Amino acid sequence: MHKQGFWGYIFTLPFLINIVVFIAFPVGFSAYISFARWDLFNSPEWVGLQNWIRVVEGREFWIGMRNVGVFALIFVPAQTLLAFGVAFLLNQAIRGKAMWRLFYFLPVITPWLAGGVVWYWMFNYRYGVLNWLLSSAGLTSIRWVDSPHWLVVVASIAMVNVWKGMGQSMIILLAGMQNVPKEVLESSQIDGATGWKQLTKIVFPIVTPMVFLVMILSTIAAFHAFDVFLALFGSISAGIPERNVVPNLIIYRDAFLLFKMGPASAAAWLLFVIILVITLFQKYFEKRWVHYD
Repeated sequence: MHKQGFWGYIFTLPFLINIVVFIAFPVGFSAYISFARWDLFNSPEWVGLQNWIRVVEGREFWIGMRNVGVFALIFVPAQTLLAFGVAFLLNQAIRGKAMWRLFYFLPVITPWLAGGVVWYWMFNYRYGVLNWLLSSAGLTSIRWVDSPHWLVVVASIAMVNVWKGMGQSMIILLAGMQNVPKEVLESSQIDGATGWKQLTKIVFPIVTPMVFLVMILSTIAAFHAFDVFLALFGSISAGIPERNVVPNLIIYRDAFLLFKMGPASAAAWLLFVIILVITLFQKYFEKRWVHYD
């Protein structure tokens, strides 16, 4: 038994080293750096709460939180509802089911660089297909991602993120729907239940744990939004208007363009605390509508 225990520790050692080197140490070091001044080249210098005060009292971080909060309010419900509807339709007996599932999942595996370029030209004020459709309908063209109104920019980028992430949420919800007993659905059809009643009274209550999981993951992804903004804005170094920033763009700029690792780490930890509070808030209401029985 002693020899078996020894070899057990030996075989788990690579995993433990990975946890310590790539997770525990970076997390602990970033917490320390949030209280220090460090430019990646010189030794860290302890400055206490200066970085935290700078972030909390600064205007830019809270503008970013406003933007990412509205982004989440648009992205999470839209993605959850669309993914649920698509999953329900793809769970039916339809022709070409596998092809449709692939079609909806394809954006998930599309690189943001390629997807961002396509959407950037779709949003183009003069040549974009979206404004061409608006003009064909006699409506005024819209400046989607270069609008002077931050809400238009954030809402436009949120819908792009829905396109990118809906397939993953659809797969999760589809897996839950396939666990709904067919006997229950067949009995409800005999009793005269329509597709809408089956969806709202039978399928949805059974799938609520998956819906809750999708909402949690979507909320965390929304507050971590970075790739979608970077892909559509093109470059941080070229300058992004303050009204359009989000926290991860600020953190990236401060850390890797301005080499201000202290304020960047403090902003990252503050963002972590905010996401944790929001997640716990969602968890608090879980028992009121999520059914595990």
